[in-house]
Amino acid sequence: IEVNLFEQTLAVYDQKKLIFATLIATGMDPFFTRPGLFQIDRKLDSTPMSGSFEADRSDYYYLEDVPWTMYYDHARALHGAYWRTAFGYPQSHGCVNLSPADSHWLFNWANVGDWVYVWDPSGSTPTDPGYYGEGGA
Repeated sequence: IEVNLFEQTLAVYDQKKLIFATLIATGMDPFFTRPGLFQIDRKLDSTPMSGSFEADRSDYYYLEDVPWTMYYDHARALHGAYWRTAFGYPQSHGCVNLSPADSHWLFNWANVGDWVYVWDPSGSTPTDPGYYGEGGA
C-alpha cells in the first residue's frame, strides 16, 4: 500500500502490479501524516475516534463508528471518513482518510502485517521523527 502525500493518492500493488488507486485526505499542517515504512498492526470493522491537539481542547472531535479502520503507526490509521465530502487534499489530524467505499475495499484486501509506505516526493513534509505525536483521525 503506497500513500503519496504530495499527490494525495493511495495505490495498492499486488506482485508489483497496480490493482487499486484512489484519492485520499491526509494530515493537514501541523498534523502531517508521518512519512515512513509501516505495517498494519490492527484492523477494526468500526471504532470510535476522539482527540484534541490544542492545549485548550478547542479542536476536540468525537466520531462514532469510523468504518474499516487499519492502524499502522500508533494512533494513525487508514480508515473510512463518512464526514468528508471531497478527497485529494490534506484535511485530517494525521490519519489517511478514504471514502467509505474505498476503505471497505482496502479493508477486505489488506491483512495485518501488510506494508504501508508513506512518502512525499516533493520533500515538503517534515521528516524529523521528533516532530510527530500520536496522530489521529
